[in-house]
Amino acid sequence: MQKIKLIKMEPSKLSNEITEFGPIECMECEFDGVIPLEYFLVSPDIETDKEYNELRKLVKSELGYDSFTETGHEDGLLISVCRCPKCCSEEIFQDF
Repeated sequence: MQKIKLIKMEPSKLSNEITEFGPIECMECEFDGVIPLEYFLVSPDIETDKEYNELRKLVKSELGYDSFTETGHEDGLLISVCRCPKCCSEEIFQDF
């Protein structure tokens, strides 16, 4: 198994289809202002449950997040992470 890497992606380099889906409101404190969102390309592709579990550990250890959202990208799996700037919850409602 190759070592999984997270490559930060700038939103301006992503299609509108990807960036239009984003954080709307914190489900803990109902904050509905700007919630920062970061994107990362996962390399290599995740193909097994074991690799997915390694990805979860990597996101926790390198980025400090317990959760992430996933989407397909022309270069592979793209994940995004966000946290409420008011209460630090990761329970964020996301939509278009």
